[in-house]
Amino acid sequence: MPLARVKQKGQVTIPANIREELGLHEGDYVEVTTEGSRVVLTPQQIAPRHPEIDAALAEGLADIQAGRVSPAFTTAKEIAAWQKTAEYKKLIGKE
Repeated sequence: MPLARVKQKGQVTIPANIREELGLHEGDYVEVTTEGSRVVLTPQQIAPRHPEIDAALAEGLADIQAGRVSPAFTTAKEIAAWQKTAEYKKLIGKE
């Protein structure tokens, strides 16, 4: 079991392997409570998660990683012209 030293102002460093296991990053919040003589840190979310948004974000990231993205456009005419190309039809699955 790793030890952590209480530093100035009560600061304690959570060991890296535990931070990784819990997905804690700098700036994250933890609830601090006691259970008997134990100090308990529980990761907290400031805003509730929305599974449907998380799923949409995961799908979008998967599309980016797979190269299923359109080029950048500066005008509506550029978009309309691109939508007539084979690249666009391949992207939307209507080849």
